[in-house]
Amino acid sequence: MWLLMPEITVTESQRERLETIEGELESAFIDTYGHIRTTDVLQYLLDTYTPPEQQGSGVGHERIATADFGALQTVASDVDGVPGSGIDTETMRGELLSALGVEEFAVRLAELENGTNGDVSSASGPSAADAAESTDGDDEPETDTDADDEPRNDTESGSTPSTDGPGSVLSAANQLLTDHEDKWREGGGEEPYEVDLPDGTTETVRTKDDVRGLLFKHY
Repeated sequence: MWLLMPEITVTESQRERLETIEGELESAFIDTYGHIRTTDVLQYLLDTYTPPEQQGSGVGHERIATADFGALQTVASDVDGVPGSGIDTETMRGELLSALGVEEFAVRLAELENGTNGDVSSASGPSAADAAESTDGDDEPETDTDADDEPRNDTESGSTPSTDGPGSVLSAANQLLTDHEDKWREGGGEEPYEVDLPDGTTETVRTKDDVRGLLFKHY
């Protein structure tokens, strides 16, 4: 039994975009004598839609994969069981990931990048106390001046993790795809990317962010 399909109204620019997508899908998935209808285009867009609450997962994986040693060391200072020194960068990254999980780990790195973590305030605390002491001890000005200088040095060394800009983060994330280009490829179907896993199986995903997440998790 055929059902009457409801109609939708689109603008001229929306119609042109749908036709462009239709042509791209036909080139990618349809043989010489095949054809894609407008309803197929809409279904494809619905199938590949990523809800807003899930769109940040790829960013979290990128942030974890590209965090430098200084940032990892700062996060490790607040995590029991993860040493802040004596291990290399990748080992520390893996231990933090196991201890915190992807979401919490990414949140802490984001707070560090935005300057909202507690390390900055703790570094500035002793400086304020030393300044108060210097007003009381008039007969030891040189000692007080030296004490004031030390927190400034700590602040300068602590600012190292924030030198990486958004461009370098994106570049490093794309490098992950290049380094493991033999492990993923574009395929067909509703989930157009395929990733080879270490156990010999292949997983299909919808976006390159998902590809990066799998590569980071398994390789």
